[in-house]
Amino acid sequence: MAAPNGLQGPHEPLPPPSSSSSAMMNGQLDFARSLADSSTPRLTGGLSATRPAPAPAAPAPAPASVADPPTAPIASTSKNPPTPPSLRQEDPLAVLLTTLSADDGESILSIAVEEARDDARDQLGHRFGTTSTSTSAGTGKRQAGRVYGGSQGGNIHVWDLATLSLRSRLTGHEGAVLALQLVPERDWLISASGDGTIRVWHTPTLSLVYLIHPPHDNTGDILSLAWIPFSMLAQGDPARNKNGNHHATAPPRIENRKPAGRLFAGCQDTSIQWIDLPPPFQLATEEEPYATNNTTGRMSPASAGSPHSPPIFKTPSRFFDSLTEADRAKSRVGVSSSSPSGRHSLSTSTVPTLTPSSPVGSLPKASPDSVGLTAEQEQTTTTTTMRKLEPHTVELQFDADCIAPFAHHGYVYCLTLAKSNERTVLVSGSGDENINLWQPGLDDLALLATLESEYDAVLAFAARDNTLFAGHQGGVIKVWDLDSLTCVRILRPHNHDILALSVLSSSLFSSAANGTVQRWDLRTFRLGGEWLAHDNIVLASDVRTLRRSRTQGWLLTGGNDATVKIWDVRDDDVTSPLSPLDRGFQGELFHTLAKLVSYRTIADSEHREECRQGALYLKRVLREMGAETNLLPGAPGKNPVVLATFRANAPPKPATTPRRKRVLYYGHYDVVSATASERWDHDPWKMSGQNGWLYGRGVTDNKGPILAIAAAASGLRRRQELEVDLVMAIEGEEETGSAGFQEAIKRNRDLIGDIDVILVSNSYWIGEDWPCLTFGLRGVIHATLRVQSSRENLHSGIWGGATAEPLTDLVRILASLTAPDGTVQIPGFLSDVRRLTAAERKLYETIVQRCQGGDTLKKLTSGSTISDPLQSLITRWRQPALSVHKVEVVGPAQKSLIPSAASAAVSIRIVPDQSLTDIISKFKAHLTAAFATLRTENKLTVEITQTADWWLGDLESPFVSAMAKCISAQWHLDPLFIREGGSVPSLPFLEQEFGAHAVHFPIGTSSDNAHLPNERIRVLNLEHGQTIVSKWLTRIAEI
Repeated sequence: MAAPNGLQGPHEPLPPPSSSSSAMMNGQLDFARSLADSSTPRLTGGLSATRPAPAPAAPAPAPASVADPPTAPIASTSKNPPTPPSLRQEDPLAVLLTTLSADDGESILSIAVEEARDDARDQLGHRFGTTSTSTSAGTGKRQAGRVYGGSQGGNIHVWDLATLSLRSRLTGHEGAVLALQLVPERDWLISASGDGTIRVWHTPTLSLVYLIHPPHDNTGDILSLAWIPFSMLAQGDPARNKNGNHHATAPPRIENRKPAGRLFAGCQDTSIQWIDLPPPFQLATEEEPYATNNTTGRMSPASAGSPHSPPIFKTPSRFFDSLTEADRAKSRVGVSSSSPSGRHSLSTSTVPTLTPSSPVGSLPKASPDSVGLTAEQEQTTTTTTMRKLEPHTVELQFDADCIAPFAHHGYVYCLTLAKSNERTVLVSGSGDENINLWQPGLDDLALLATLESEYDAVLAFAARDNTLFAGHQGGVIKVWDLDSLTCVRILRPHNHDILALSVLSSSLFSSAANGTVQRWDLRTFRLGGEWLAHDNIVLASDVRTLRRSRTQGWLLTGGNDATVKIWDVRDDDVTSPLSPLDRGFQGELFHTLAKLVSYRTIADSEHREECRQGALYLKRVLREMGAETNLLPGAPGKNPVVLATFRANAPPKPATTPRRKRVLYYGHYDVVSATASERWDHDPWKMSGQNGWLYGRGVTDNKGPILAIAAAASGLRRRQELEVDLVMAIEGEEETGSAGFQEAIKRNRDLIGDIDVILVSNSYWIGEDWPCLTFGLRGVIHATLRVQSSRENLHSGIWGGATAEPLTDLVRILASLTAPDGTVQIPGFLSDVRRLTAAERKLYETIVQRCQGGDTLKKLTSGSTISDPLQSLITRWRQPALSVHKVEVVGPAQKSLIPSAASAAVSIRIVPDQSLTDIISKFKAHLTAAFATLRTENKLTVEITQTADWWLGDLESPFVSAMAKCISAQWHLDPLFIREGGSVPSLPFLEQEFGAHAVHFPIGTSSDNAHLPNERIRVLNLEHGQTIVSKWLTRIAEI
């Protein structure tokens, strides 16, 4: 243990990661290694592995020396430094899915992964801590699980696995959250902290159920946790009371109430403590340790739901902490005056609230004057700043008798449950380099054996049946057979401290202080891969096995870079029963989209071959998903069209028409360019995940939606539930005007067949919170104006004022196009614009009403000269407009040069019921007339470079109504009906060609940054988009 003056004792191992000792968090673990070489004799209390204690459940195993070298060492014992990260070969079977950021910027010290559960258990009406097999409203749905990350700042971050985004943050701990333990059968999350307390949270409501105090002030940090159901506790053995190697200290229990289980805590003061946790309902108010802060002793579900719990002031430990004289007065606040020993009084319902001047973790470090506080100094006063616990929270305290006071001769860093000779044992690891095996009984905790080691502190455990993996300071992993109590392997990946271990299927993942993760094959104990997981230190890890699969899953790692990273890992030698679609965009579709994004499908001559390879890859993917695929040639020198057909395979229903309906989906695989000068935060051609978003060029425009819609049809077809044909026509020239697309469609009209409805997903929500349906797009006319002189470039000092200058002429005719207020001055330009109806205006008013109170409403008028959001929408969506994009001159742009030619790019946005040909004719006529008024001998040419007609959907269409219902069912929000100011050139053509109406279903949000740096799309939107299209395809079969 630490010396009283706060200095390190000769046998004390590495300090724990906490507010009072944070060396582990800073990666400064190496200083403790010299302690292992100390000549001072090692303290070895308890029984060694060569003298196992007798156990009633099984005969004592044969003696075996764990200090002997292993018979088959796997890795080299050399102390060479690890390979630099730039030279490491990443594990090809570990792919980074996403990065979850802690919003407090603190290191992630502990991780727990909660699996999906029935949504009925998420209702407040169910009793806390109880399981339920019923379903809410008869739905029987399951909700995705969560990731819990305990941070050094005392917070517990809660991420939703469905959205891969932060859902909540649990507060209350004053010290670092050093350990997390899930109890799925009770819906509990248990957190242990450097403040010496343990909190038990109800996971469906994120409410605090229990607040557990230490038995005295000298416990220090709670470093590790283990939970064992009450049914697994061994029956007491009276004979064991004679050998002195047990702790016969059964916790007091409420009469006739069987506890849910027993919680063990490994502590900084070298002890192991335990407490029996009862079911939290119908608790009568009792004496300690089951004191409650309300008068009824019952919890009210109506008060649940707060993710915050009151902070508990950590009384300074005489042993581990000290305060300066200036801070001593503050430290006395919050301890009951009736408890001169410093023990928390649980009869009060209030606890101190920290002031802004007392931030989390602000207790001073140890100093020599901390020892020997007098009784007078320990007298406390009552604070006037108090906050009540929530009504359903029960305060508990470890009983002073439920302690193994010297379980080790060092901090108890890790606890776990394992099997030894067919019995459940509690395993503890410590800074004293030893591993202890305990038998937890109903009435005692008996030491079975001590596994001694010549290596440094034991920092991490992982167990599988009767095999224990122990990670040591210094980079050693020891593999123990707990039946024979022998070390069967020693793995030495490097000389960096092993801080976390996790087992998934036949793989062991070891995480180290140098930021790397190593993957070991447990069938051969060979190192299968290594990769740099975090920039500095990996502090925690956990695994999640995918449903219906034991060989595929996720590895989650937490580091001191304030992130949790989710790695998709799989066993390449085992065939998984899962379909790629079962995992959606958090599994195989993630890898498929990442590969598709890596193709730089920019529609220009430089990337022509890469576009072709991207089209071939997309064709292959769609074929593997169950479609019949073809590659249709486009215009000469242009990219091909990918055609894929998912044929209906569901048994026909008696009431349906003989002919299956046929849906045509239109999308594009080409993208706009992305350059380094655009300041991307991520490589645009290497997709990455961050806080529930996928980043990369094309993820939202339009590669992500393509895969979502294909996956919807593929999933239905795999289940033999696809009742309609889905034909996908995906072009590669959309961003440059769709050259050759119309001709390719017309040439293959028979291959496509008759179409009932067209589906498009190539636009975005108006914000991030409300799903939308797009029912209108403006058309566009792109034109180039050029004024040419018959002379070469002239010098302004010689010819200025004596010649007609092309650039001046161009500026004058451009100025004639619009009035000072921006009104287009082309005669007859507005004469055919469709009048705004009351029904359409109501749609826009609904949008403004729903966007009240958020950032979306501000965005409607941001950058606009129109302050009224309703009028801003009308102007941007359904009014025509004219824009000048650029002006260029011939030759170098010198200040004294009169250019011989000048050109300008102009676009005109048209709306219903304007005609493309009519507006082009009026545009040219106006320019000709304006140019004729100039005193010039220059020539004007007008070239129309690209056109696209406007599009207006039919809101009365049953296909649109079906889509709206599917959106409402999935998002639990009625969609907003919106229009957009942009254009999709091929959409009006397809409607006219096939005589079918279109449904425009946007999947992305307004912040997706299409065509901009850091293009992204939310994973949840892709997943929901896939589900919505799947339901829509099923629903329209009955129309």
